[in-house]
Amino acid sequence: MSAPHSGVDTVTRSRRNQLLPDPATSLDLLFVLLLGGLALSGFATSFTGWGFLVVGLIGVALGIVVAHTTRTLGWPLIAPVMIVAVLFFLLGGPLCLRSVGDTAFLPGGSTLGTLVDQAIFGWKDMLTTLPPVDGDGPLLVLPWLLGLTAGVLGTVLSGVRLPRAWLSALLPVLAMTGVLVAVILLGVRHPQSVLVQGSVFAAAALGWLAIRARRASATVHGGNSGWGRVALGGALVLLASALALPASALVTGGDDEGRTVVRTWVEPPFDIGRYPSPLAGFRKYIDLGKNEDPANAYDKTLFTVEGAAGLRIRIAAMDTYDGLVWGASNDALPGAGDDSFQRVSSTIDNPVEGREVEVTVTIGEGYDGAWLPTVGALQGVEFRQGDPDAKAESFRYNLATSTAVVPSGIRRGDSYSFTAVQPADDLTRETLASTALAASPPGTGFLKEPAADWAEKASTPIERVLAIAEHLRTEGKYSDGVRKAEQVYHPGHHVQRLSDEFVNDEQMVGNDEQYAAVMALLANEVGVPARVVLGAVVPEDGVVTGEQVEAWVELRAADGSWRTLPTEEFMSKEPPAEELPENNTPMSGTVVPPPAPIPPPSDAGEQSDADLRERKGTKDDQDEEASLVARLPAWVVFAGKYVGGPLLFLAAVLAAIVGLKLLRRRRRRSAASVSARFVGAWRELVDHARDLGQPVPLGPTVTRREQSGSIGSESAPALARRADSFVFGPVVPEAAAATTYWRSVDSERRAMSRSVGRRRRWLAAINVASLRRGKMTPASPRSTPDEQAQGLPAPPRPTRRVRGGRRRSS
Repeated sequence: MSAPHSGVDTVTRSRRNQLLPDPATSLDLLFVLLLGGLALSGFATSFTGWGFLVVGLIGVALGIVVAHTTRTLGWPLIAPVMIVAVLFFLLGGPLCLRSVGDTAFLPGGSTLGTLVDQAIFGWKDMLTTLPPVDGDGPLLVLPWLLGLTAGVLGTVLSGVRLPRAWLSALLPVLAMTGVLVAVILLGVRHPQSVLVQGSVFAAAALGWLAIRARRASATVHGGNSGWGRVALGGALVLLASALALPASALVTGGDDEGRTVVRTWVEPPFDIGRYPSPLAGFRKYIDLGKNEDPANAYDKTLFTVEGAAGLRIRIAAMDTYDGLVWGASNDALPGAGDDSFQRVSSTIDNPVEGREVEVTVTIGEGYDGAWLPTVGALQGVEFRQGDPDAKAESFRYNLATSTAVVPSGIRRGDSYSFTAVQPADDLTRETLASTALAASPPGTGFLKEPAADWAEKASTPIERVLAIAEHLRTEGKYSDGVRKAEQVYHPGHHVQRLSDEFVNDEQMVGNDEQYAAVMALLANEVGVPARVVLGAVVPEDGVVTGEQVEAWVELRAADGSWRTLPTEEFMSKEPPAEELPENNTPMSGTVVPPPAPIPPPSDAGEQSDADLRERKGTKDDQDEEASLVARLPAWVVFAGKYVGGPLLFLAAVLAAIVGLKLLRRRRRRSAASVSARFVGAWRELVDHARDLGQPVPLGPTVTRREQSGSIGSESAPALARRADSFVFGPVVPEAAAATTYWRSVDSERRAMSRSVGRRRRWLAAINVASLRRGKMTPASPRSTPDEQAQGLPAPPRPTRRVRGGRRRSS
């Protein structure tokens, strides 16, 4: 009575033993895991922390297990791909989207949407984000996806056997090298460790290649190569690895700038030029006296700063002049690779030497817009109040100008904190100026003669700049154009205002806007790169009002740093005379109107970059969608969020199974050989029986007539005999006969389906039993080529009578 149970235990142990890899396979799987981990370690400078490596290694390990298991069970190649796809969505939420919140064991619609979004667009987000990105953010989906891909690809290719042994040995090594190349291209110019990415990976890859080549050679020639050859091969691998690092330094000159990464070819899709220059709205911060203007912020609190007393807080640095305004731009410095506004994470790779500060800023009633006030060179930023997630998502930072912008806008009550380094920015006569000078802006030719005259006695570029600054301070006058007698001094810093109404006028009169604008242009004219910065010096109490806002100039030194030329060095505070000069009459004719002030907060959201509009939708669309969701019953929202996504994914998987079966049936029905169409029709009947749960024997030694006895159909034996008669008949069958036979098989399949319940029919449609390969034995020599190609049974073996009256199979 115990025999059947003992047989089941034997089969179970046999299957378990098959799933356990042999020593050679175990070594291959170990190398896949090792090389996958070494390749993914190249993301160390792209992510903060080491969470990316843990997630990536989990992906590699799961990919290895899935690929090895499906290969051992003889499942088709589509099986590991589909299983890995399910694991990607099922485990991607808990592993990668821990900060998202919608991460149930069965992922909801929000989780599935984020995973799909990051799998498709995450590469662009990573390439346009200033590294390192958050190590616990949604971009962890990239190492997770790469890990799963590496595990499946390396394991599958390690089991491929090709006629050429060396190519079989090389395939998985090339696949893992491809993963390393992908990590390098998606990484940064300054890798975490060339030793790990180069020498160690090369040693492991070459060692694995040598082992697989030796194994293939031993299989072909028999025996083994001996420990002497193994030792010699290991020594050669170590020597090649040792030479890899100095050889790469010889090729690139030891300069990481020569490292090719995709990041250098991708221009961040962010147009800073759409935001008005804050310098053009400087008169928002002037004293209007008895005049009233709701937009004026002279005596209003702009922001309260903690931890930066006495330091300069900048609203924006403007590095480009187009003849109308000084504005911020991308790619303003010749040859620089970090002078663009990029997405950043909470930690910023910004190596600068100087004083470290921790600053907290709270926005007051007098400030709004897109420009984010900061101090020094940012090392990390955290938004606290006022929709911090949206601000962190849209935040952009320019390393070269230390300027930050939040496209979604900041307004009263918003709070954020950051760590920064305040570099030494003192300017002296001994400072050496940089020679990386851009072309002169259009329309500034009027500055050539004044620059030469005012700096004729100076010898070095910095001394010429200081001489010009001294001339502006001593000869110029200050006016905001508020008093009636001074209203002829218009705002703006376009070419006409700086030439006819300032430099070439009988008396230079203006405020920070005109003085800083012309000072920077004059510095460029004498060969020193300059830019204009709008900001304030933080008082002891940390409360910055509009009264304290000023514009200064920064000059680029030979070492690449920027040195501050304070406002008081080039601007006079002495007011002009009460009476107008005789020739200083009000302007007539065409008058250039003053530029518009900084747009109100309501415009900031409309000015978010195009990429965010495409991906996130406009605010109006979001509000409309939110109102629609609010009108739905709670159970509908819950079902759509937590049930709809998984059901949709499950439906896609089931549809894929049904589609594969339809594709297989079509391929069999339209086979090039007419005999193969009969073979395929019979195989379709056998597969349908297997999907219905009927145990039909398989293998080339099993005849169709033997199979027909296991098929729950009265017509199966007759169909088996018809197939044999056509396939092994004396003449080639006609195509019409095959069509008729297919109709008979289809009719029998429908009859078999009607004989079972509806539930069995539905389960049969999605059953993958017929997609699995049966356990095969060598093909019978009497099988036709069509049958051998499909692994189908041989024809009935004819018999002949021999002496003694007994029959013997021929």
